[in-house]
Amino acid sequence: MSGAIFDLPMLSLIRSALACFFTGTAVKLMDDYLDAPFDQMIGKRTWAAELEEGALPYALAALSLGAAAHPVWSVTLFWASYTMGMRGDLTRPLSLGLTGWQEALILGLLAFLFFDWQEMLTSWTAIFALQAIDDLRDRREDRLTGAGNWAVKWGVVETALAAALAVAVSAYLDLLKLVLVLLGSLVVVIIQESGAGTGGQTGD
Repeated sequence: MSGAIFDLPMLSLIRSALACFFTGTAVKLMDDYLDAPFDQMIGKRTWAAELEEGALPYALAALSLGAAAHPVWSVTLFWASYTMGMRGDLTRPLSLGLTGWQEALILGLLAFLFFDWQEMLTSWTAIFALQAIDDLRDRREDRLTGAGNWAVKWGVVETALAAALAVAVSAYLDLLKLVLVLLGSLVVVIIQESGAGTGGQTGD
């Protein structure tokens, strides 16, 4: 009995980590799929470029695995990533006829209706921090391609301060989620870049 009780926290940790990893994989695949024209401009290889039309089905499969592992974390992290991805389309009409900020508002209202406010807020701050860090890292490439980048638009110092604030809030409310999101994202990037690099070498 004591052994089973001891295993419960570890099982919960594993499921949470898997949710972050698989959801991060889904988001990365979809993001790379949408950014394919920009990536081609600078010769950047990604899994999405290698998979072509198969990128979206694989992204959906990864998201379903994340939701199976930890539904609340997976869905709130994906929704946060979706709204964050519309940062460059806030005033432009999208496929449904709504602007980016209108879609984000509707999604935000639904999120707070379906989930606890703290779950959504911690997912949003974790993804915001991750996006800000990613923009700081990719600012030179994004400046060349014209892709939306906070570090290019706001400035490096301002983006770094925003990232630090998001990290502080996320760590205060749910340190475990923040750590697993950052680690999961790092693993996803390493695996995808390694896979893309390998695919590029075999194709030459």
